[in-house]
Amino acid sequence: MLEEDTDIVPPGIRLFEGVVPLTLLEQINATIDETRDTWQPADGRRATQTTARVVELLRQHGEFRRVEQRACSISRRWAAQNGLMIDGEPLCVLRCINRTLPAQSHLRHYDSHILTLLIPLQSAHDAEENGDLIVYRQPRYLLSAATNLMAKAWLIALRRLPLAVRRAQTWRDLSRQHCDRIACLPGNIYAFNGFVTRHANLHVEQGERRTLIVHYYDPGMTAGLRVVPRIWRAIRDKVLDVCQRRP
Repeated sequence: MLEEDTDIVPPGIRLFEGVVPLTLLEQINATIDETRDTWQPADGRRATQTTARVVELLRQHGEFRRVEQRACSISRRWAAQNGLMIDGEPLCVLRCINRTLPAQSHLRHYDSHILTLLIPLQSAHDAEENGDLIVYRQPRYLLSAATNLMAKAWLIALRRLPLAVRRAQTWRDLSRQHCDRIACLPGNIYAFNGFVTRHANLHVEQGERRTLIVHYYDPGMTAGLRVVPRIWRAIRDKVLDVCQRRP
């Protein structure tokens, strides 16, 4: 079913319901199970061969291709209207998160690409925290490369905070209606502009959440971002050095 259902998701999120049939989900999850225990790191973001196979299986399904083409067309128009040059191949990331991976939860961030397709493959067990998507309501305005890097650097620094602190901020923002919790159901596809939409995921308390994330259309505003972790470590080390020298 190609039609979007916009009544049950907040503005800025496009939901395509029932795109991936159960039989295909079972085939994809069986493919993941074949190599799951060998992944390094365990969350799967570097499981390139398995990821490629999952993408191949999805693109063999005509309904998925139609959704992908429609979402891409909308994003290309948005980029053109905002004077953005876009380039590069889609970036596909397979993520499998469970309770042993707390460092992968409550990480608020913006994507480096304009279009994000989130394809849930397996839900975690029903719990207060089951890996659901958190999407902030206020989009950011278009930024220059410099200000984009500053925003990303700040969010990267916040990721270093303990899980309890990151979690508390999420629940505070939800209670203040700054963001929305979106239940991501296998079979659906969720499309949004991750470049201007801050988002994160809840922790997973039981079971395992499996998703494929596909990013499209890099506007080229992250040049030099690889130096941010080095800058952060230098600042941290300097602060620690000063603290250690105090009597």
